[in-house]
Amino acid sequence: MNRQGAWRQSLKAAWVPFWSSRLVVFGVAIWVAYVGMPMGEQPDAVVLSHPFGGWPAGEFLDLLFSPLAKWDAQHYLAIAWDGYVEGHAGLPPVDRRPAFFPLYPGIVHVLSGFGYSPALVLLYAYAVSLASFFGALAMIHRIAVLEIGERYAGPALTLLAFFPASFFFGIPYTESLFLLLAAAAFLAARTGHWAPAGVAIALASATRAPGILLLVPVALFYLYGPRADGEPAGRRGIRPRYPIRPDIAWLLLAPLGLMAFSLYLNHALGDAFAWQHAQETFGRLGTDPFTGTWDAVREFGIAVGQAVSGQYREPVVDHWNILQLVFFVFALVGGIALLRKLPVAYGAWVLVSLVPMLISQAPVSPLWSAPRFVAVLFPLFFWLAIVCERHRATQTVVAIFAAGTALFVTQFTLWVFVA
Repeated sequence: MNRQGAWRQSLKAAWVPFWSSRLVVFGVAIWVAYVGMPMGEQPDAVVLSHPFGGWPAGEFLDLLFSPLAKWDAQHYLAIAWDGYVEGHAGLPPVDRRPAFFPLYPGIVHVLSGFGYSPALVLLYAYAVSLASFFGALAMIHRIAVLEIGERYAGPALTLLAFFPASFFFGIPYTESLFLLLAAAAFLAARTGHWAPAGVAIALASATRAPGILLLVPVALFYLYGPRADGEPAGRRGIRPRYPIRPDIAWLLLAPLGLMAFSLYLNHALGDAFAWQHAQETFGRLGTDPFTGTWDAVREFGIAVGQAVSGQYREPVVDHWNILQLVFFVFALVGGIALLRKLPVAYGAWVLVSLVPMLISQAPVSPLWSAPRFVAVLFPLFFWLAIVCERHRATQTVVAIFAAGTALFVTQFTLWVFVA
């Protein structure tokens, strides 16, 4: 099949998982908002939550787009409308904004007429996220066909699209854009296109700090393959199988996104590392991986004990400390399995991406946001698709995932923290 035909096949394969999973997400969110379930504690900053006053069909647009514009979405929307320095009344605090990287809100800012109105900012935030998610699914399908074959590629997309934390794909968060750039970096490296791979990593590092970790799998593709731009030298062990050529210099682009953001923050705020320091305003503190692992296991044990005894410290925290470790272990087991089943780059990226969860933690909930961080690690769903297909369990697992998605969306829509 030629390249154009392969892309058509991948776009077609991406379409059904895309629209069916988003139908569940938006359907549940709209239903929860429509029936008027009791909301959790809401912040005072709601200017960007319901921005369609005075628009034709404003109530309908509010019902469609406002239910999922919550939690960190408010910060991204504020940056897309207002920037990092100036703070209008009714928006989240300015001191927290450096924690949110600029590429996604920057794209939304430009497309919305440079933040012409809060309503346009919200609409384009959804447009960028949804388009990025669809594009990511198409790219991931192409990678999956190369690595695990057509039989498993379709199930992998479906499992990814219905994964409970995948509801973040398509709403005003960075997950969709990051997934797109991660898939682009993998596909470019796998096919031997090193300039696009370097650019993709640089853009990913301007989307979130762990984006720079994409340098690990891309470098492994360069040194050990498989690659479409040359034949391996046949070496074994840790010695590179492919010769190092001048085109490796493209990988030096990797940190440019992070560096550019740091330079901007140094100029605007006098603190190049404000993106890290702002994490403290959310209760995240730095630690070492060993202490982070122990804290996660300890809090899991406490949470299980509280659940068994019925004496909760706080139900949401206890429940989530259990669930977050489950998501983390899923990624850990899948990453190790990938090292055996696929080229080393896939498992290596999954495993190295778990490290940031262990070194930046909230004391009461060490693996805070783990489900969301795991959702973007798309190679996990290659492994999961193989396991599910071989045991004829794909439909069952997708159904369980869909139920989990509905539960997560319900909580998120009600201002209950999810990830």
